[in-house]
Order: sequence, then structure tokens, then C-alpha cells
Amino acid sequence: MTSKLPLDEGSKKVQTYLLDDIDKQLLQFLQDDFPLVESPWSEIGNKLGMYEDQIVTRIEKLFAVGVIRKIGPIVNLSKIGYQSTTLVALCVPENQVDNVASIINQYSNISHNYERAHKYNVWFTLAAKSEEELTYTLNEILQKTGVNQNDVLNLHTIQRFKINVNFKLKNNDV
Repeated sequence: MTSKLPLDEGSKKVQTYLLDDIDKQLLQFLQDDFPLVESPWSEIGNKLGMYEDQIVTRIEKLFAVGVIRKIGPIVNLSKIGYQSTTLVALCVPENQVDNVASIINQYSNISHNYERAHKYNVWFTLAAKSEEELTYTLNEILQKTGVNQNDVLNLHTIQRFKINVNFKLKNNDV
């Protein structure tokens, strides 16, 4: 059985990619049980009855078609000193969206940056070590992008609700 996943959620036309059972098992390992060892691809390959190079080839393909966007840790920012966070929405002229997004993407303390079909069409999350740093960074972004203060929603985090989203991609355990 195969599943259809969107390739490019930001595009106007959404394409799909059909996952086979091995893709699903591989994605499940990447999501739930990534081995923290010297040769993780070899370890996953052993569990799936495949060679390391076969695993790497599949991962490269899943990246190329947009199924995988990133492999990395999820860091609890408050544990490493980032005490202020906010969700920001900007009202950006359609012909400036790519330029504004490229400026936003230059900041390492922005974890998400995406476009929505709405008056406030560019959204991102910003983390900082203090409210002062957060305000400074946001003002710097507005200055660089030319977005007017009246075209900004700054939705500070009041209470954090941490969720854990794991998708069940395969029907039975490996």
C-alpha cells in the first residue's frame, strides 16, 4: 500500500510522492527511533535488511522530492537560555514575499517561516534570550524588509503547550 504526501506545501500546485513500505519504515525510524551511533545509516539498514548505501540513496531521494525537509534535533529553547518567543505575522505585498522571506531566513533564531493565503501572508517564529533582544531583532527585520509597523501582528508566547506529533507511517513494527 502506498501513501500520497505533498511535495511542496508552499507551492500553488501540490504534487504528490508515493511512499512504498520501505520508505514508510525508514521515515518511522527517522521520526521515532533515530540511532545515536557512529553509523546511523548502517544501523537503520541492518534493521531494514538493507545496505547503508541503499538507505542513503533513499534518504537523498526523499529529500529531493520534498518528503524530508530536515533531519535534526528538536531543542527546548528555554533550556538553553531563550526566554522570549513570539509568532509574527506580516502583511507583505505579493511581489515582495520572496525578498522578505530571504531576509527572515538569514536569522538563526527563527525556526519557522511560511506563507499563508491571508492579509497577513508571511508568518515566522522568533526566539530571543530577552524581551529586549526580541524587540530589537523584530525591529531590525522590519527595517531591512521595509514592512510598516502597522502591518505586523506580534503574538508573544504567553503559555507554551508542548506537543509531540509522531505520524504512524507503517502498519506493523519492524
